[in-house]
Amino acid sequence: MDSQNRLKLTRAALIIVCSISLLCFILAIMRSMRAGCVDNNNFIWLQALGIFSLLIGTGSALLYGRWRFRVLKDKISVQSKKIKQYKERYRILVESAEDFIFTVDNSGCFRSLNSFTAAFFGGVPSQFIGRPLSDLFSQEIAEKQLKLIKSVFKFGKSMRDEFMVTRGEYQIWLNANFMPRKDENGRVISVFCIARDTTENKKLEKQLVNTEKLASMGTLAAGVAHEINNPLGIILGFTDLLLEDFDKNSQQYKDLKTIETQGFHCKAVVENLLSFARQGEGQSVYCDINEAIKAILDVVSHSLQMNDIELRLDMASGLPRIEGDSRQMQQVMLNLINNAVAAMKQNGILEIKTALDNDPEKVIVLVSDNGHGIKKKHIDKIFDPFFTTKSEGEGTGLGLFVSHGIINKYKGTIRCESSTIETLRKPRGTAFTLVLRAKKDDIIWQEKF
Repeated sequence: MDSQNRLKLTRAALIIVCSISLLCFILAIMRSMRAGCVDNNNFIWLQALGIFSLLIGTGSALLYGRWRFRVLKDKISVQSKKIKQYKERYRILVESAEDFIFTVDNSGCFRSLNSFTAAFFGGVPSQFIGRPLSDLFSQEIAEKQLKLIKSVFKFGKSMRDEFMVTRGEYQIWLNANFMPRKDENGRVISVFCIARDTTENKKLEKQLVNTEKLASMGTLAAGVAHEINNPLGIILGFTDLLLEDFDKNSQQYKDLKTIETQGFHCKAVVENLLSFARQGEGQSVYCDINEAIKAILDVVSHSLQMNDIELRLDMASGLPRIEGDSRQMQQVMLNLINNAVAAMKQNGILEIKTALDNDPEKVIVLVSDNGHGIKKKHIDKIFDPFFTTKSEGEGTGLGLFVSHGIINKYKGTIRCESSTIETLRKPRGTAFTLVLRAKKDDIIWQEKF
């Protein structure tokens, strides 16, 4: 039998006892009023019976009231424990959440915030209580949030917003929901905010956009390849005819060979863009990376001299051939060298080094410069398609993207390290390291980095 049924039975029993006691008391009083012809002893007994009945009823009522009080006290205690448990669960949920959770008043001052929010801004929750939003967020973001908060107080409805937060080197996008907290009268007393990190979603959206761009680029490249390859074929054909008219040791012959080489390079660039847009796997071919570098240096040597850039070349001899098409590797080197030249402008130092890795099945290529460097906020984006920090007309943002694709296609890796004028205790400049797979049949012991 549950406590509710016991309570009902006890209440019914008490009513019966009190009713009987009251009835006995009334009967005793009425009997005593007629006791004129009855002796005094009977009168006393009747009065005693009435008083006794009244005491029984009163005592039962008191006992019931005390028992009822104890039952209510136990219920309150149980409910209090449940409330504490709910509060603890809520606290654990809020504290363990990797979301920005806080409450603010009408003036935009913090009334509470979880540990994750405080830790992100370099403190503990107690440090930020009573402080305005502008102490944690930028002035622009804080003003935007305060405007939303006042709207929530005014209309009593939730408001959503998305904004970017910067903390040192970190930049994250937050999707925030500002919700009203109301009292029993329906009046808004504070605003509760839950903000979730949507940086990864932003990246995915950007990737989808870039995928669409790549699809468009593939369609464009297919048409461009046909339109460009036709005149290139004519140029290369007449160049070949002219080569027959000059001695191989003459300057004219060398100039024509340069034209022919660059014509084939232009043709290869279009084909590479087309194959990359279609995500072709390519052929598993091998080339001498030192020869590929020398070939491209013959092309860019004039540009290096014009920009007064010193070239420091250190190429290990007897390296095994690497997995990769020679023209595509030349394209990668050309992109890296052009970026280095653009970063140094004048009087720079370009260093190119090749060697065998600690793993004898890999060859290392290092291309470094002492230019202005790449900022940390951009370093993770340099291989994204169409990303560039150059001025309009100076770059398309495809050079490193295509280079990254070529290296990956041949199961190699490319990584970048850079320091700017803002970096302490590090020389300014950028270094690209290519790790390329060597042909196993060619592997012999070589000098390593």
